[in-house]
Amino acid sequence: MDPKENWRHVCQATKDFDLNPAESLMVFAMNAGVYGDRDKLLARLKGDLQAAISVELATIPIYLYTYYSINRTVNSGRDLTDTSRFANEAGAVIMSVAVEEMLHMSLSSNIYFALTGTPPQLYMAAPGSYPTMLPHHNPVGPPGPHGGVDTHIPLKGLSFEQLWHFLQIEYPQGPINLVMDEVEKVAHHLRDDVSQHPAEVTDRLGEMLHGLGWPSDENWNSIGQFYSFIRCMIACAKIHDSDFRNGIAARQIQPLNYAPNNVDTIYASEKFNKTAPAPAASGKAIATASKLPHASEVAVYTDEPDSHAGDQDGDWTEDNELITVSDKRQAMIALHTICEQGEGYKDAFGAESNIDDPDKAKQGDGPAGVRNYEPEESHFFKFLRLQAQFVEYAEHKEKLPAWMADEIEEMELEEILEDQYAKRTADSMISGGMVYDFPTSPVSAQYPAAYAALNDFNSGLFQYMLIMSETIYLVKPEMIGPDKKVHSQQQYFNIALHRSMIWIMDKWIQMMRTLPAMPDGPLAGKVVAPTFENLSLGTREQAFDALVELGHRAVEASKDLDAGAQSSVAKLVAKSVSLLGADGTSPMHLPNVKNHWAGNTPINPAPDTGAVAAE
Repeated sequence: MDPKENWRHVCQATKDFDLNPAESLMVFAMNAGVYGDRDKLLARLKGDLQAAISVELATIPIYLYTYYSINRTVNSGRDLTDTSRFANEAGAVIMSVAVEEMLHMSLSSNIYFALTGTPPQLYMAAPGSYPTMLPHHNPVGPPGPHGGVDTHIPLKGLSFEQLWHFLQIEYPQGPINLVMDEVEKVAHHLRDDVSQHPAEVTDRLGEMLHGLGWPSDENWNSIGQFYSFIRCMIACAKIHDSDFRNGIAARQIQPLNYAPNNVDTIYASEKFNKTAPAPAASGKAIATASKLPHASEVAVYTDEPDSHAGDQDGDWTEDNELITVSDKRQAMIALHTICEQGEGYKDAFGAESNIDDPDKAKQGDGPAGVRNYEPEESHFFKFLRLQAQFVEYAEHKEKLPAWMADEIEEMELEEILEDQYAKRTADSMISGGMVYDFPTSPVSAQYPAAYAALNDFNSGLFQYMLIMSETIYLVKPEMIGPDKKVHSQQQYFNIALHRSMIWIMDKWIQMMRTLPAMPDGPLAGKVVAPTFENLSLGTREQAFDALVELGHRAVEASKDLDAGAQSSVAKLVAKSVSLLGADGTSPMHLPNVKNHWAGNTPINPAPDTGAVAAE
């Protein structure tokens, strides 16, 4: 591409997609052919999107493991203690981030499907073992609580150290404006000499900016750098709107399948009266003798429902966080949501904020039943606020770069947290029954035979959930039911994903962690915890039958446990695959996906999608 034409395109793309200076220069380099021709760049984009999906997927078991280490049911209502309030807060915050990571995986998956017309790979794509490094991550990071720089992340219960690993995952992208003078010098060089020395110029820029925010899909320091490189590929002239129409929007994961909050993302900020009447229409609670507020008055929703994509001026905002993709603009909105929620918004110069809704001010009192909204903190600062409540925070702050330390200081954590600052230890929370004594990065082979069988069913269920997530793209989009008012994908999503995760897996893990502690071996005395291993179910076509077999084994193994555990196992396996229907004819609860797959090859639905696609 002619250099003048190249810069005209870059200027327009910078305006259209809110690119920072480093991204603008990267787009110029891509236009100039530094990263290959169109075919090579398109292939790289598809590969990087699959890798991005794997990055998001890698974080989900890590967050879920720590979430399930928390006991949120010790006491509540008028019996709520300071420590149990914190345990509930930690659980709600961690689950809120896990929910948004699932959103991010869905958004990246929609972009991938739009590009390729095939579902992304989720099955067997989670980390094979723990501790794990996120795909393509720099193996060396900033020093942590004990001075280590390894970026491998374990499965571990709630603790100061595990929250540091969470911060590693959500580590913010550095502000480019700290080195703007150097960027401008390189930009001048790049404009003048890229046609003669393109690779040399971009290598020089990469070396200079890698520690901050230079877009990178290898050896990145923050997930933001990885997504930034993907943004640049989409923004460059070699990628076209038509490239995102290989997988129609009607078959992508629909906005109706996402809700930012559920019962697990909410916590009570103070004591409340469980039996108090609901607030009146005025929004004010009815006075009670206890003088404690109604639960709705102290409920904190950790994910704001209005947190959505768009730039600070709202020039390219969509109404929903979960969107379908059919052009470059929609792909960029999806990526913007991912980066904004994870790291905090970055402006055109790469400056970070600790919130993911920077243009949002607190609204005034609304009508009854409508709560006020405040700007929501990014994942990094949500975790930092939890970490600051552990004793170790006051004694040893991790060695973060100066620009980040300045921003943390602006949060005034000590003043904000008041008497919660640097107050707790993991040991005291375990001894107080607020946190289960989970082992670190366990594997099923370390468990006694009965426990291993139960854990393997959970791992199999986790893998089957991933297969069902892939299968969403193969469900024919149509309106179904007697009155044709039910969206086929929504019905599938609710039966497959909501049932498997909320009704089955959640209860299964709660059952596992209340079993007697492991009796001997390397994990003696530890609580039985889910390992989320990549347990193979064979081909996708065979997967349901393999899950049935794991259910049979779990039921058989439970005969060595007490009557309560036996009953729980039998009921939950029945809810999964209806092995034990009382009348012998009850239908299987989770859908068998075999009709959507030939081995591991997708079977695409009939193409008649007009009615749903138009809605």
